[in-house]
Amino acid sequence: MIEGQIIRYYRQKLGLTLEQLGKGICTLAYLSKIELGQTIYSSEIVELLSNRLNIDINNEVNLFKNTKDSLNRWQKAIFMQNMKEVEELKEELEKKPYLHSTEFAPFYQLLRAKYYILKKEYEKSYTILRSVEKEFPVLPQYEKNLQLHVWGIYYTSIYDTSNSNNKNLALNILKKINMDEYKTPEYYYNLAEAYHLVQNKMMAYVYAEKALVHFKEMNNLVMMLEAEALMLAQIQNDQHADFEKIVESYKSLIHLCDLLHEPDKKVSLLGNLSNLFYSRKDYIRAQEIVQDALEIVDKKSIRYVRQLRNYLVICLEGNLMKKTEMLKIAQHGLLTAKKLDNLLLQKAFKMLIYRIEENIEQYYKYIELDALPYFQSMKYSMWINKYAKELYSHYIDTEQYEKVAKMSNILVEVN
Repeated sequence: MIEGQIIRYYRQKLGLTLEQLGKGICTLAYLSKIELGQTIYSSEIVELLSNRLNIDINNEVNLFKNTKDSLNRWQKAIFMQNMKEVEELKEELEKKPYLHSTEFAPFYQLLRAKYYILKKEYEKSYTILRSVEKEFPVLPQYEKNLQLHVWGIYYTSIYDTSNSNNKNLALNILKKINMDEYKTPEYYYNLAEAYHLVQNKMMAYVYAEKALVHFKEMNNLVMMLEAEALMLAQIQNDQHADFEKIVESYKSLIHLCDLLHEPDKKVSLLGNLSNLFYSRKDYIRAQEIVQDALEIVDKKSIRYVRQLRNYLVICLEGNLMKKTEMLKIAQHGLLTAKKLDNLLLQKAFKMLIYRIEENIEQYYKYIELDALPYFQSMKYSMWINKYAKELYSHYIDTEQYEKVAKMSNILVEVN
């Protein structure tokens, strides 16, 4: 009960023992049960305890209820990605009592973890999530599902910005959530993201579409944009899809990003649209689009290095730039990948440099002895599949049949 939590909070704040607070009012055991909400009690006892603590219990009850309301509003603001309201409520909550020693504590900490994911401060989020596991080993059912949800969002997010190699981790965590007890449309979107990571296009589309219906009902424009973009990503390479319609859909979403002032989401959409033209060997349009992305993205980020690599691949395969200029850009990309301590992109740029230099013998040797073993050790299935296929074709052409058999086995394992 609320009064019990308030009494415990102020007793601990004043450094009083149960015996000291209850002396002359009630027994130690009875006071303990009041604080834990395990017994009924009279308003007279609450008044006596409040007087000893020098608090107005009615005001404190109202403050307690307002705290709960503020937490719910903060949760909604984070979900809506309304950053002005998110920051205002964060500041308001930090001034409130009760958040660290009442029923609100785990809920508040989980929202803080989610807040830092939204801010892309993943280390802070991880620290908070681990702290919650340690401090609250047993959680109420809603908070337990929320904990799983935030962990799922965390692992989905860091997969795109780190050396993380476990694509299935986010999906496995999110599937543990009991949707009969945890009803939030955001879960469908995050589940769609997790299916997208494991390249299950059908399930990703189904859950993104389900999320979109809810986002439209809530008039959540940012999440509507996210869901529609995720749906497009699942069908853009479908031979039966209407290509021009997909292009127009991407352009509409990119325009919406401008209206909503969402540059990060615009970069993702530009990257997808560029890949769409690249897959159809329209290298000039693909190059123009990825150039737009490079102008927006943070030049010190992993996303920038990835877009830069895509840009060079397009220029190389489309023969759109002089070799000397491409090498200069590639060396810059390699240096940036080293500064970011991203081994995957370092190896990607080294391979790209060998291709630009037309050093084909060294290119295949590097893949065989360095890049492919690394991809295997990290379980990067997409990269394993791509470069094992390249080596397979190379070994066929050069009649190295023992190595052909080896690559064949690798491809069977990864697929």
